[in-house]
Amino acid sequence: MAQINGIRMLDQQLREETRLADSVRPADLPAPPKDAIRIVQACARPGVDSRDLARLVANDPVLTAELLRVANSAYFGLVSQVKSVSRAVTVLGNRALRNLVLCISMRDALRKDAIAGFDIDVYWEDALRRAVAARMLAEPAGLDAEECFTAGLLQDFGLLVLLYLHPGQVSHWEHLASATPETRRDIEIDLFHATHDEVGLTLANTWDLPPDLAFAMGYHHDEPPEETDGATYRLCQVAHCADWMAAVYRSEDKRTAIQQVRNLLAGYFEASAEHADYLLQQVSERVAEAASAMGMRVGEQTTFDEVLREANLRLAEENLSYQELTWRLEQALGERDRYAAELQRELELAREVQQSLLPDVELELPGITGLNLSAKAVSGDFYDYFQVGDTRYAFCLADVSGKGMNAALLMAKTASLFRCLGKGIHDPGKLLAMINREIFETSIRGMFITMVAGVVDRRSGEVVLANAGHLPALHMGCAALMAEYPSKAPPLGIMPDSLFPNEHFSLQDGCLYLYTDGLLEAKVEGGGRLEHRGLLRLLKDQAAVPLTERPRAITRAVVGDGSVLEDDLTLVIVEGCRAHAE
Repeated sequence: MAQINGIRMLDQQLREETRLADSVRPADLPAPPKDAIRIVQACARPGVDSRDLARLVANDPVLTAELLRVANSAYFGLVSQVKSVSRAVTVLGNRALRNLVLCISMRDALRKDAIAGFDIDVYWEDALRRAVAARMLAEPAGLDAEECFTAGLLQDFGLLVLLYLHPGQVSHWEHLASATPETRRDIEIDLFHATHDEVGLTLANTWDLPPDLAFAMGYHHDEPPEETDGATYRLCQVAHCADWMAAVYRSEDKRTAIQQVRNLLAGYFEASAEHADYLLQQVSERVAEAASAMGMRVGEQTTFDEVLREANLRLAEENLSYQELTWRLEQALGERDRYAAELQRELELAREVQQSLLPDVELELPGITGLNLSAKAVSGDFYDYFQVGDTRYAFCLADVSGKGMNAALLMAKTASLFRCLGKGIHDPGKLLAMINREIFETSIRGMFITMVAGVVDRRSGEVVLANAGHLPALHMGCAALMAEYPSKAPPLGIMPDSLFPNEHFSLQDGCLYLYTDGLLEAKVEGGGRLEHRGLLRLLKDQAAVPLTERPRAITRAVVGDGSVLEDDLTLVIVEGCRAHAE
């Protein structure tokens, strides 16, 4: 009684947790004949008289005839034939009688045409495989053979009920039947928002089935509750194994099913792989006999040898597919390497072209120098300087937004414009305005250039400087910052009619430093960034280094040998005319 109450509580808890009540109502469920239920319940009563059981069976002539036919079949193997109900009850015993009545009545609980468009015999053929497999596991499990057969036959009845309640999902039957047990359960959740074992527990509770069978129907996927007795626990294990043994013949993934059967039988019953294969072979051989005994129709059964051949053939096909995939992968990798090598050659060529746009180091003008370090193969920064008169030099430094090839191409275009136009336009503000209009009209929207351009007279020290959205130019003395010249206009390429005012100042002493944010963002000891204060300190420390060596000394202080740059780093230094004269 305690186990029966436990089943009802578990069923109620399950229905609440899974909202099973929303999709499955007991009143909607098919049920065995009432006489069959009475017989099953009577068999469970202690001290029930065999004559009372015989009278209950005799009340249903169809059930009586079927019971005698099944009991006398070779599959159930009674020692002698029984010709009367009373004799059948005596010979079979209460438990065997209960199981046979359940099997017969469950078979007939749904008419063959109860589910439109569905061949119910196909379902029962699968159920028979589980029943036959479970019966063969009775001996190693130490359980009654007919008890195991009944559990195997009933354990997936919940799936048949789900199809009965949702006939629109019948088209998914083949997908369900050909899946492995765990995958099939996931498909059920997608299709029905419930699983066959959940429905099975509800059925068992609704029909007042014996607790051991109820648990086998409800817990052949999940572990049964801790308080489950040993025999019932083993029956759940038998049902679990039987499900996978049947899947060997029905599942598309036969290799997985075979391996799972071997693992389960080894874990539950210490069976060897050879014995597991022997049991699987017996399933195929005994299904037809069981079908005959139960009055069911089954097709010709696939042998286990044929299953193995199919699994091995599938494995061979997969190996061929794997080899083909491997070959294709090797081809793709080879092609990738060829493209990568070609791209690398193109990047190296692009780098050479880009470097050619920078001033020739060997032909440096006196009093001015620069350096560009690229974070990638090509850079988005550039600098330039060239002579525009006897004593005047034009110079610039720029940083293109973004990185990679787009930035490099825009850099090349801007550098070319500066050098070409700068030889004729010696006013930095007007020069930037002309470059800005050209960039705005022809460049990709969203890209822009920050730029500082100037002209220095090496004789007088006079400087004219325009800053388009760039970092401040720094006028550094030997010991301290003398002046900053921040931006007073937007970057190039944003607004077509921007004005770029000029700054006029004298560069007699000290040096003018132009730089990109790659220098400010360079990492220093301790993991921090150089930033503005650190840059001023660094420039002060390197002030005594000769001009031609100073850019390399400054960058080496923040970028050690072998370090990876996060951003392009560019620097231009214009020396004061008095310092240069000295």
